[in-house]
Amino acid sequence: MNKYTNILLSLILVLVFLNLTLTGIVFVRQKVQADAMTNGKESLDSDIAKAWGKKVADMYNQQDHDALYAIFNEQAKVKISHQQLETQLKKLFELFGEIEESALVSTDKIGKKGDEIYYKLFFNIRVKKNSKQPATLTISVITKDQIVSLYGVRINATQSLD
Repeated sequence: MNKYTNILLSLILVLVFLNLTLTGIVFVRQKVQADAMTNGKESLDSDIAKAWGKKVADMYNQQDHDALYAIFNEQAKVKISHQQLETQLKKLFELFGEIEESALVSTDKIGKKGDEIYYKLFFNIRVKKNSKQPATLTISVITKDQIVSLYGVRINATQSLD
């Protein structure tokens, strides 16, 4: 090998080590930022989410619109009256029947306003009248001062023409 080849190979080797070092630094910084977001309550605890899913499903199954309306956040109560909730619950129950089983899929932070954090909790559910079709339960909640309140409930299922 001649002198220029050795210099070129040495230069390539230095650039490879420099690239590996910088890649490692970027990776460590991204990991630290991701950990900080998780520790900063960017997601709702799964046990809390599951408890809310069970609570809402039980109240829906019992058609207990009074208890369900009572756990709604004040902001939500401005958007839907007690009578509207009762009517909607009855319609949903006629369409889908009872929620037989549910499984938490995810908890997603959807926003923050002041000291309130908004989350959507997604559940796969099986409903009695439509057990062969996929169904979902979406619950919106607000946390403020470590207190969780209900903001919205949605049940979706695909309908079959059979």
